[in-house]
Amino acid sequence: MTKSGSRIPAPVVTPIIHNGVRYEQVPNGLLAGFEQMGGYLVAIDESTGSTLWTLKVYDNLRKPEKEGDVQDVFFKSMALQADGTLLIENERGKKFIVDPAKQSSTPSD
Repeated sequence: MTKSGSRIPAPVVTPIIHNGVRYEQVPNGLLAGFEQMGGYLVAIDESTGSTLWTLKVYDNLRKPEKEGDVQDVFFKSMALQADGTLLIENERGKKFIVDPAKQSSTPSD
């Protein structure tokens, strides 16, 4: 199946730097070797630029009968909370709490 230009570009989500670690969305999970395009968070050591860990924040199951690129779901926003966790909202309005200490993601709603 060929790609059409029907998918709008993914939202630009500014990385968050906290305690020497930069948290950002993986821009293309498939090119990075993961099983889906969006929904991944990477933690990068600011002093060395090396990847500390990567986390799948949410699943994005695709329906094979639909065009792939229009089903991709990326981060819409990401915010650092007072307790050091990250609040991530995706393009479908679903929210997730990422705990960097535990490298875990849980639905917020």
